[in-house]
Amino acid sequence: MVSLTTNFKALAFSASIFMVFVFFPFINKPISLQTNFIHLATPPLSQQPNDATNISHLVFGLVGSTKAWRYRKSYTESWWRPNVTRGYLYLDTPPTQDLLPWSQKSPPFRISDDNTKLLEETKHVAPIMVRMVHAVIEVFREEHENVRWYIMGDDDSVFFVDNMVDVLSKYDHTKYIYIGGHSECITSNQAFSYDMGFGGAGLIMSYPLAKMVQKNIEDCFRRYPYLTSADHILMTCVNDFGVSVTSHQGLHQV
Repeated sequence: MVSLTTNFKALAFSASIFMVFVFFPFINKPISLQTNFIHLATPPLSQQPNDATNISHLVFGLVGSTKAWRYRKSYTESWWRPNVTRGYLYLDTPPTQDLLPWSQKSPPFRISDDNTKLLEETKHVAPIMVRMVHAVIEVFREEHENVRWYIMGDDDSVFFVDNMVDVLSKYDHTKYIYIGGHSECITSNQAFSYDMGFGGAGLIMSYPLAKMVQKNIEDCFRRYPYLTSADHILMTCVNDFGVSVTSHQGLHQV
């Protein structure tokens, strides 16, 4: 009986020591860990059902030329929704008389900024490409309220807007995200280490990234005056911020 009682006391003492070593570290943990746990359990902003991404959160920046617009506007008008889709068409020169009055079925137009001084300073080898990339600054200047995504495209790019809303709603627009499609040419992809989005399919930037790009893109022109492709200029500038392309298989060059 004495032996049994002694063994029971020894077992109880050992259990007490075990409880101290196991639970004492958690007693001393700061309360903020509980907050972090709750934060991790909360879905990202873009996934909250009452704050879903919709078409009003998308802004399109399309770059074209007045000379080609008469032949290409049917592409854009096939998907553009007047008074619904947001964005602008950036032309190199004012519309000619045959394009006026401006069609209500087309995106509202703007004339690209005069980059003469910038080109003289940077000695950039590709003025047309500078104009195309500079449109990021111009569209951000026009539209930056309640925007989640900027989609940069050409005047003959065709977008399926509802599909884009569905896809982009799966990404967290509060992060630095650069989405693009690969080329059909393996050699072209290899040349850029599969880290470049090709602009014919559209280049997509989250609001925080577009804000960063538009602030710094002119410095990128100064650093890389030898780049001859708008896609390459944008990729290089975005990479300088530590952001790599998110390749989405649904973006196709057509």
